[in-house]
Amino acid sequence: HPFKQATAAETISAVLREPPDLSADTPMDVRSLADRLLAKDPAHRLASMNQVRAEMKRLGDELPSDSQFATVAMTSASGPASSISSTKRMAALAVGVIAMVITAYVAARQRQAPAASAPTIATSATATTTPQFQSIAVLPLDNYSGDPKQDYFAEGMTDELTGNLATISRLRVTSRGSAMQFQGKQRPATPEIAHRLNVDAVVEGSVQRIKDRVRITVQLIDARADRHVWAKTFEGNSRDVLALQAEMASSIAREINVQLTPGEQSRLASVPSLSPEGHDAYLRARYLFNRPSDENLQKAIAQFEQSIKLDPGYAPAYSGLSDTYLWAGYNEGFISSSAAKPKAKAAAEKAVQLDDNSVEAHTSLAVFKMFYDHDWIGSEREFRKAFALNDNYAFAHDQFGLSLGLQGRYEESKAESRRAMELDPLSPQVLVDATMTFMFTRDIEAAKNLSRKAAAFDATFFFPVMTEGWADLQVGNFAEAIPLLKKAKGMGAPPFTSAFLAFAYGASGDRKAATAELEDLKKMSGKGGVLPFNQALVHLGLGEKQPCLDNLELALAADSQTLPWIGQDHMFDSLRSEPRFAALLVKLRLSK
Repeated sequence: HPFKQATAAETISAVLREPPDLSADTPMDVRSLADRLLAKDPAHRLASMNQVRAEMKRLGDELPSDSQFATVAMTSASGPASSISSTKRMAALAVGVIAMVITAYVAARQRQAPAASAPTIATSATATTTPQFQSIAVLPLDNYSGDPKQDYFAEGMTDELTGNLATISRLRVTSRGSAMQFQGKQRPATPEIAHRLNVDAVVEGSVQRIKDRVRITVQLIDARADRHVWAKTFEGNSRDVLALQAEMASSIAREINVQLTPGEQSRLASVPSLSPEGHDAYLRARYLFNRPSDENLQKAIAQFEQSIKLDPGYAPAYSGLSDTYLWAGYNEGFISSSAAKPKAKAAAEKAVQLDDNSVEAHTSLAVFKMFYDHDWIGSEREFRKAFALNDNYAFAHDQFGLSLGLQGRYEESKAESRRAMELDPLSPQVLVDATMTFMFTRDIEAAKNLSRKAAAFDATFFFPVMTEGWADLQVGNFAEAIPLLKKAKGMGAPPFTSAFLAFAYGASGDRKAATAELEDLKKMSGKGGVLPFNQALVHLGLGEKQPCLDNLELALAADSQTLPWIGQDHMFDSLRSEPRFAALLVKLRLSK
């Protein structure tokens, strides 16, 4: 029983609220199938037994012959495996048995559920011949303009098509971050991409913009069979781009027999009127924001502000501006956190005011309330609104999972992180954020495994290496943490990584190395000096409680976005009996 608990009441509660508890040695693809069959939201389940049968056949054909699951199935049935073919047959049988048990269980639940909650698939004349897809990814559209300077435009078209498809509740749409991993001509074969992204279908194509004319060609591919399903070219002038995007999303939905709700039809039909110059500035800003160095963030702010100047009623530009200020304020490079706060707030509130149906706007406001206002209740309310509008927005699930972890709501946090990883499976940042709850619960191996997986996705990204060292600090493994933190520092990490390294030196008893790291931190920090939170970490590692508390209070006054971590981070356990620390937690609304 995937939800069995000690009592009947606890079991019922788990059925309603908890993810299924499946054996750890179950292959990943089988776990994925089971998760979809047992999804709480009917829209996330497979729509028919035909789809279940097709998925079971695929798993039986693809399951490696040497997998632990196949070996267990074969041995329990007839002794040691005698051949590859017999092992694969037994693996398929094992998959079938598990899948039939689970689907029978789900079928019983679905019979008890209201009929209106089941997914609806359009029954058009082509429904018997056109595949029904439950999940899709938009691969990066190729720039056919003959000008590399148009790359930002092709990427923007990819992002906007992804965003439009993501509003369709009956589809699971892979986030742009994971799909962008397959940019360029040397991408793997389509079935391999689909397997890595765990989707049924992919959209690929090209963008050509010459002067004022835009041509977008897209094709839909059944990724499981590597079979072309449909292709179409959409053409217009620069003012037609948003309408072209909406028409593409609607056409794809029709081709895969997904019925749009009235609200989804309305959103796709309600295309804002933008100036070509304003929309172009917005696309440039997004392109820069997706490469968030301090220099690019500063340029992105200028482009978002230009977009707003030209089209003051366009909510996505305000949402993007809020996110950029919030990120820049977290880094505290060219702008302080205090200076970024009012700008991020004003932009997020304006985005919601302009478009209360924007998932991005509500998410921007939710993240602001979390990091700056510490308004956990208000933040959750905004996240819930975002999910109601578009449950495919991976960034919202990622940030809500982080928020729940900071509040100590660990199981809920893990569930949101799993959803974010499902939607954005190749994102190192999503994996890094998911480590936090495992660190807070001292499941260090799980945290380190996620960090290593994130590092494998991007070997140049400092954060996975840094979080692996951070995990060691949670349990006092200072000797193991130091080389990891030193490595992260050498990868172009922000100054806070040096503060963690100074803490590790001090906590391990190497006062000289901690002091030297502090001097290096001063050189890195520029004119503003060492940030109070970073200074607090150094004092904490050296066992200097009162100076640490002084700097934590200064960090609160300076609107430091790193402060909410102190509620759950075990590095601060030595301060929990201090009245001043308790008062800080109250001000952060992490304690009553």
